Amino acid sequence: MKRRPLLAAAAAAVMMTGLTSANAHAVAPGASGSGSLGAVDVIVGGEPVHQLPIAPCDVDGEQTGESGRVTVGDVATFYGGKTTCAVGEGEEAEVTVSGDRFVTDVLRQWGGPRIRLSGYDVSCRTSENGSSGWFELRGIGGIEVPEEVPPNYTAEIAGDDPEGPPIAKVVLNEFVTPEPPDGSMTMTAMRIVLFPEGGEQAGGDITVGTVACDPFGG
Repeated sequence: MKRRPLLAAAAAAVMMTGLTSANAHAVAPGASGSGSLGAVDVIVGGEPVHQLPIAPCDVDGEQTGESGRVTVGDVATFYGGKTTCAVGEGEEAEVTVSGDRFVTDVLRQWGGPRIRLSGYDVSCRTSENGSSGWFELRGIGGIEVPEEVPPNYTAEIAGDDPEGPPIAKVVLNEFVTPEPPDGSMTMTAMRIVLFPEGGEQAGGDITVGTVACDPFGG
């Protein structure tokens, strides 16, 4: 897939990239940032399944994280990776998350696909103009995506009944900023929301690769 200009990451045969930013009028010292390989918070068949953020890092705490394979019940498997949160000499924060494979088969019980990644990277950093973020997904399978993925690109997943409500929605390049903007941002490479319109079968979401940056350290 095509890459957007000014991105210089190594690419696999199937990948997507994006660049987003949030602006503020001024930057105060003490920027903050955090990241994780992913997390799970779902209910399937009436049973809750939770996984706290994997390999979390924070510029004000543990600045590096690393994990091997983590299998979360019958919901998802994260195959490990690393996270780094750092503050530079100019008090700007930079967060980098680099994950290996990810697979979820949870949708198959309702006629949906296996969703997988062969790898993912997501990062953010603060500057005198606010925050910017970047992401890359490699080897994505189970959903169709455009060559260039805009912020908050959403794909709905149909189940056994193609006329029924979606069994999931998948958000790629999820980009969240406060209103009014203050220069901070949260970016998630992929979020899978189960039964977004409600239902008794399941609910909740799975996140893959999340970073957050705030130039004001809030």
